[in-house]
Amino acid sequence: MSRLLNNYRRALSRLPLFACSALLLSSLGTARAEKLTLEESISIALKNNPAVLIANESVRKADASIAEATAAGMPKLTLDGAYQRVDEVPVASFGDNEIELGNLYTRTADLTLAQPIDVFGIISIGRKAAVAQKSSFRYGYDGQVNDTTLDAKVAFYDVLRAQEFLKVQEDTIAQLEAHLRDAQAHYAAGTIAKFDVLRAETQLANARQGLITAQNGVELAKAAFNSVLGRPLDTPVELVEPEMPKFVNIELAACADSASRLRPDVLQANMAVEMSGKVARVARLLGKPRFNLRWVYNRTLDVSRFNPRDSSWRAFLTTSISIFDGGATRAAVDKANSDKNNSEFTRQQVIDGVTLDARQSYLSLKESQERIRAAEKGLEQARESMRLAQARYKGGVSTQIEVLDAQAALTLAETNYVNAQYDYQVALARLERAVGGATQMAKLIGNQPLAASSQPSAASE
Repeated sequence: MSRLLNNYRRALSRLPLFACSALLLSSLGTARAEKLTLEESISIALKNNPAVLIANESVRKADASIAEATAAGMPKLTLDGAYQRVDEVPVASFGDNEIELGNLYTRTADLTLAQPIDVFGIISIGRKAAVAQKSSFRYGYDGQVNDTTLDAKVAFYDVLRAQEFLKVQEDTIAQLEAHLRDAQAHYAAGTIAKFDVLRAETQLANARQGLITAQNGVELAKAAFNSVLGRPLDTPVELVEPEMPKFVNIELAACADSASRLRPDVLQANMAVEMSGKVARVARLLGKPRFNLRWVYNRTLDVSRFNPRDSSWRAFLTTSISIFDGGATRAAVDKANSDKNNSEFTRQQVIDGVTLDARQSYLSLKESQERIRAAEKGLEQARESMRLAQARYKGGVSTQIEVLDAQAALTLAETNYVNAQYDYQVALARLERAVGGATQMAKLIGNQPLAASSQPSAASE
């Protein structure tokens, strides 16, 4: 009995510890995700996205290439040492005297200074090609930043869109549940048949199927959002709804011109043409003579009677001329010229592609603006129709079909309005990328008056 009492007391003494542990685990399990704004989401994506990191490393690699090309024209200083050991030292006889003609071993050191003389500018052109390559990689990095920014915005809006779809479905279920209660009341009063109650129950069951789909859509959108941001897919996501952007007044021609001249893709293609031209010039100069200036300082640590000097220096001017290389130079020139031609064709292809992209993005933006206006009007009318249908049904002057049709029309109108709003924001982001980024977009808009999209009170309910 005393043992049981002791165990009971020990259990009571540990209750506070168990309670604290349970409270801690509960708080960890219900911890809410930190809210992210659109700007913060873009910042995280640019920091973590592998494509951006790869593009940045390419720029760093280009810096090393410039340093390497510069070093080709710089003087080189080398130190060489040698240790020589012979099997025996030659001996010369002079009468009764024998004289060794050298040393059994010899230690020497050579300090060599070499300076290439860039008579034909091969080294200089090579460095300029490396600089052009860095500019190309830099524009490639800017383009990747634009692409990742767009991906982050689309993923951000897709999460908000999916959450709005879920709200629409939840509202639809709430209204169908209210209608089912009305139908059950009418049936109890004997004013409608059992069939009407069954029909209302069927509509509610179908709507609950849609709710499951909407819930899954939210989870998938959040996982895709985390993927773009370079985070674990199951990271909790909570976003801050941004203010609906205003409608922009912008000309198609201005968008196409900006894309064809200032988009990073085009600038990168321009630098690729410049770089390939310099590489072609270097290839044409490969068969030219090459000149080098060398100065060598020699230090002998083991002098002999016949070589008493322990130091000396020599200077050389050397040249190298390729007389026959089996056609390697000609082949290199042909290859470089083909690369140059390909880079020019590629540039035109890029210009055509970005111009088309700008045109499509512009038209999508204008279409989405019109769709918002139409969706706002349709939503207002659908809500009024639903109100009238419910009132008529409760008053016994209309059938259930009218209410269900009105409900279906309202759900469709709400879905269209959500799509129109987020389609506009995505279209605006795509046009921003198409013209070359946020900076170019701001220049195109300038000080033009911006028309705010109308936000009727009904749509914000």
